[in-house]
Amino acid sequence: MVIFQDTRTHVVVELYDTERSYVESLQILISKYLEPLKSTENASLLDANLVDEIFFQIPSLLSHHEVFLEELKKRLDHWDIKQKVGDVFLETFSKPAVIESYTNYVNNWKRARDIIKNAQQSKPAFAKFLENTAREHKGKLALDSLLIKPIQKFPKYELLLQRLIKHTDVAHPDHSLLLSAQREVHDQLLRINCTEREALELEQLREIEALIDGLIELVVTDRQYLRHDLVSMAAGGGTRKERALFLFSDLLLVTSMKRKSGTIRKASPGQGSVTSSLDANKYKLLMKISLDDLDIVKAKDESLKQMMVEIENLTEDVSVLNQINELTWTLHCTHNALDEVIKDMFEKLNKQLVEQQNSDSQLSCLDLTLSTSNGLETMSIVFSKPEKRASWEESFNEAKHKLATTGDRRPSPELIAAVPIRKTRAGLQFTCAAPIIGENRKDVWVCNSDGYVGQVCVLSLQPEPNVTSCNGVCNARILCIASIPGVNSGIPQSRQNNGTELNDEHSTIQFDSSSSSEDEDRSDGEESGDINRASAPIKLVEVSSTDSDETDNQQSTMWLGTEDGCIHVYNSSDNIRIKKNKIKLQHGSAVLSIIYMDNKVYIALGNGDIIIYDRESSGCWNTSSPTTVSVGSTTMPVSKMLPGVGKIWCGCGNTVKVFNTETLATENSMTVNNDANKPITCIMLSGNGLWLSLQTSAIIKCFHTISFELLCEVNIAPAVTKMLTKFFLGCDDIIRQHKAACLRVTSLLACKDLLWIGTSAGVLLTMPLPHITPTTTKMNSTPSVVGVSYGHTGHVRFLTNVEYPTANSENTHQRYSYKGKPDQRTNSKLLVISGGDGYEDFRSSNISEVAGREDSTNHLLLWNI
Repeated sequence: MVIFQDTRTHVVVELYDTERSYVESLQILISKYLEPLKSTENASLLDANLVDEIFFQIPSLLSHHEVFLEELKKRLDHWDIKQKVGDVFLETFSKPAVIESYTNYVNNWKRARDIIKNAQQSKPAFAKFLENTAREHKGKLALDSLLIKPIQKFPKYELLLQRLIKHTDVAHPDHSLLLSAQREVHDQLLRINCTEREALELEQLREIEALIDGLIELVVTDRQYLRHDLVSMAAGGGTRKERALFLFSDLLLVTSMKRKSGTIRKASPGQGSVTSSLDANKYKLLMKISLDDLDIVKAKDESLKQMMVEIENLTEDVSVLNQINELTWTLHCTHNALDEVIKDMFEKLNKQLVEQQNSDSQLSCLDLTLSTSNGLETMSIVFSKPEKRASWEESFNEAKHKLATTGDRRPSPELIAAVPIRKTRAGLQFTCAAPIIGENRKDVWVCNSDGYVGQVCVLSLQPEPNVTSCNGVCNARILCIASIPGVNSGIPQSRQNNGTELNDEHSTIQFDSSSSSEDEDRSDGEESGDINRASAPIKLVEVSSTDSDETDNQQSTMWLGTEDGCIHVYNSSDNIRIKKNKIKLQHGSAVLSIIYMDNKVYIALGNGDIIIYDRESSGCWNTSSPTTVSVGSTTMPVSKMLPGVGKIWCGCGNTVKVFNTETLATENSMTVNNDANKPITCIMLSGNGLWLSLQTSAIIKCFHTISFELLCEVNIAPAVTKMLTKFFLGCDDIIRQHKAACLRVTSLLACKDLLWIGTSAGVLLTMPLPHITPTTTKMNSTPSVVGVSYGHTGHVRFLTNVEYPTANSENTHQRYSYKGKPDQRTNSKLLVISGGDGYEDFRSSNISEVAGREDSTNHLLLWNI
């Protein structure tokens, strides 16, 4: 081996020596640890599967680096001034097998360390084996020190390559190869570091998930744990209780907290600081909230900032006075009068400072607004110190800012089924649909009508989407349907919380984990000139016999409203093929909308009235004397209702009216369009935004729910035209022109921060719902509308959503363990269901006979999101 005495050659020799040392370390791991531990005489020291996990990928790494070392040796054996090594680097470290081995090793590294530490504590013989083997090693390196060498290897490669490049002439044939090798090694280093960081972050999430009772689905890629804080929060009845806040990059968890009884287990040295600091308490999940739905109340925030500024100013003034006081002692003349002034100022400033500092409870308090589909709710949090509050607020704002700048993080909706509904009569069209709530079964009732017959089709989602029955239930068009929970079902009044999951039954945020009772019904003593008991002609036409009224009351029911003024009530579990309706209520006007809220059912009639049914003490519905309130008129009836916090948003002609459910009066109203002949046809509430569309319009308007200001208008026509022209090449020009000319919005649905839009052209659109704060006055940009690849041939008649568990979801007690075993439970799914005329694949340019036949068949499209 001829060696030149230049710096470049010395660096290559150093590279060879370090590589040889690394290969020797890998060989020691196999010959001194892996093979002896796998031998029969040491079989009792550690389970063979655990041994394989500890040394996972070590044999693969050794084989790769033995080849690399041999190539380096060949270059040095034939070394000259023009010899190259950059190509050897590129050939080795651009191989997918090498990168995969390192990535897998890094992912498993923490797991290997945990196995070693646990085995050392539980198996003294294994600990003794490691100690003796390390003593025999010439460098006295322990197993941990050897296992970390692959983690440290790429940074060393990068440093050596930088030195080689520095001492290699630009004209040298190796220079460009070394630059490429450096880029390759740097990229792989970034990948490995990222993989290591992600692995540690996921492990941290698993540990936190295992600590909090009731918490599932925390372990998600791209989610980072930020901090946890002990605070106090309102718990009902005017009391406050200790709570724990867990802040993540996209999520806030609120938990109850209880100190563990007995001896507190001391954390092991290898245990994460988060787990060890949390292990002294028991935690139970109360709320799981998306950061997109949270905002700091700015009005109070500004006043608290002012108080902090005043304290800082007072502290600074006291410091300046101290300096002045020290300077007075340098005066040669008498300064008694000055001393008195300084003393007096000291006393006043200190008094003000104490008063301000005694306001710590205010400085430590932080109010957050939570946006739900029911409107705004307030969370009041008190931290232990103002500094803690300020620090948490900074972390919260930083996380919110990162979320806002990461763009659209939502995966595309996945079509999982297209279910045809064969027509039993010509002219049958979908009118409405609703999922059953409060039952183990996950069915969706879908209503059809041709104007003469009302039909209900039951779509069962388990084990796979399938229509189980399709039967006529009345001789009129079914206009609306609602699922009403039973007495003890504990179902919240709204199924849509836009990423916010409440472990509490009430719309008011309560943090008392033991509280589950219903709120008391409002007293009916409050009078209004437009309120009457049973003022509308209501007739209890038919009640089917039941075996047990008590059992019946506990079941959820489906309420169907018809064009001829009837309400048909069925038990959700009834087979409508063989069972008649449980209750049939006859009203004098068409039933336009039905919603459930706060243990009451609200019915909007075609004459402008809202009928309110409440429960009797037995749990039965009081059908004989409901409350009637006049909100609209026969020319402008309430056609749409949305539940809010203590209020109902009513679409009434071209006006939105806010109906207070306590006072039973309209507390606010706004006109959304000057043309009374264009009433509101679709309306959807999402946080601080009220989204609506008007008759024959392709424009969606968004109004602020607090200020009632118009925030933006979104024209869906360009997105629909793009789908019909660019993607749907099989669409005839005449049909395309007709669809564009008659385009209008036919349905709206807010689900998981997306607004789903159904159109008369059959095209389904999605739009990310912008975050609207209580003080938002205008949107900086119009949200982008994107077409979905699948849709309907004709009108989209309805949109609804349903959450249902997948197979084996009952195994929810099986959590991720710290050992990193795969979680056996299967998450529940959220499905969006569209119902419409026909079925189209807008990606296809072929016009087939099948497509033509499917034009007239009603279809349900199911989307997994």
